[in-house]
Amino acid sequence: MLSDKVTKLSWVYQLYRLGQTTQLRDQPEKVQQAILLHIVEGFGADSGTLAIACGDDGDPYLSIVAGIDIPDHVIGSRVELGRGILGWVAQEGQALLLNGDVSSDLRFKSSAPRNESVRPRSAMCWPLKIENRVIGALSINRRDADEPYTEADLENGAVVVSLITVVIENTRLHLDQGKQIALLSKMNDEIRTVNKRLEDAQNQLLQSEKMASIGQLAAGVAHEINNPVGYINSNFGSLQKYLGNVFEVLDAYEKNEPLLADHPDALQQIRGLKKKYDLAYLREDVAELMSETEEGIARVKKIVQDLKDFSHVDQAEWQWANIHKGLDSTINIVWNELKYKAEVIKVYGELPEVECLASQLNQVFMNLLINAAHAIEDRGIIFIRTGTLDDQVWVEIADSGKGIPPENLNRIFEPFFTTKPVGKGTGLGLSLSYSIVQKHHGRINVSSEVGVGTIFRVYLPVRQPERKS
Repeated sequence: MLSDKVTKLSWVYQLYRLGQTTQLRDQPEKVQQAILLHIVEGFGADSGTLAIACGDDGDPYLSIVAGIDIPDHVIGSRVELGRGILGWVAQEGQALLLNGDVSSDLRFKSSAPRNESVRPRSAMCWPLKIENRVIGALSINRRDADEPYTEADLENGAVVVSLITVVIENTRLHLDQGKQIALLSKMNDEIRTVNKRLEDAQNQLLQSEKMASIGQLAAGVAHEINNPVGYINSNFGSLQKYLGNVFEVLDAYEKNEPLLADHPDALQQIRGLKKKYDLAYLREDVAELMSETEEGIARVKKIVQDLKDFSHVDQAEWQWANIHKGLDSTINIVWNELKYKAEVIKVYGELPEVECLASQLNQVFMNLLINAAHAIEDRGIIFIRTGTLDDQVWVEIADSGKGIPPENLNRIFEPFFTTKPVGKGTGLGLSLSYSIVQKHHGRINVSSEVGVGTIFRVYLPVRQPERKS
């Protein structure tokens, strides 16, 4: 008897094992199909359908998730509650036993008409219920009217369906939990990514503010030095004039020395002083001292001007600037880093003025020049070249240093990435430089060969787009 088959303990155990298979639990569609096939075979049915409740409280419906001997296009289709046998059972929460032709049953008038040759002659349908909550519906069908299902079959099936319901619900909960875990993991990854970006942005901002502070300090120092240098320069001009007058008077005295022949004592005293203080040497040495002092004052004035040009504190907005002037002032500012490590060779092309934030570009040049010096272990060469390409200008800084290994070349613009020893570099210089060049709608390229050297080339548009970022 069919009911005897259903109640066999081994058959029920096999059904239970279907829901416990790890592979199937991770693939619910296989669980559902395997369960339905097991039920269809166990009850000697020809076909069967399994539908799961979907939607929210405002729009609940069933979705057909598994089928035996039904058209492929039916899988995944939607069944409204109350429509057809499955929809009626799910809505009413009651099992159904149907024998014979049910096409005239008013409860199922909304069912799609079926071909006479495939129309079932006996069917059972159960709601899948957890307590009072319906989570789906299952139906099995026979085409042979000679062996119809009985009420005993329906009751036996209800026992099995209770087990099926638990298995399917556990599978769905397992899947939902997995989705939640995956979602939480994805959210955590996104949060970590955002936090990393915020940290990078914050540190770049701190570095940028640090550079701005250095620029402000440089401008302040330049301003403070400029005043006394102005006094010294002015006084030096007067001193030169006064010394000229003094030497002119001395020349007049020397010309008139013969007139003191009648006053030997006075003549002897004057000649004694000239010999004691070596007037001829004083004339020559004072001239050299004055020349060296004048050169020193000019150098101080140049350094002060370079500090002002480098910082551009009075030019915080986008302005047209001379790139060569910015390079020269930056070279002078970092000259102490360069002069002991390299010969600096400049090959400047013809450049138009560029619309830019000059102080920020000078920071880029400073970082590249210092890095070039640090890359040279003994003594080498730093080439600085400039040129134009279409509507862009380019600045190239090349060194004969140790080069960058290929595995590091793609990471050099990452915040905090540095190959320098601890305490020797923050890993923010190139990252900040990259951001500044991007802000200018330009690009920065790098090529390097270990043991040969590195070349950085910065491309900048001559004119900025209408909206500056």
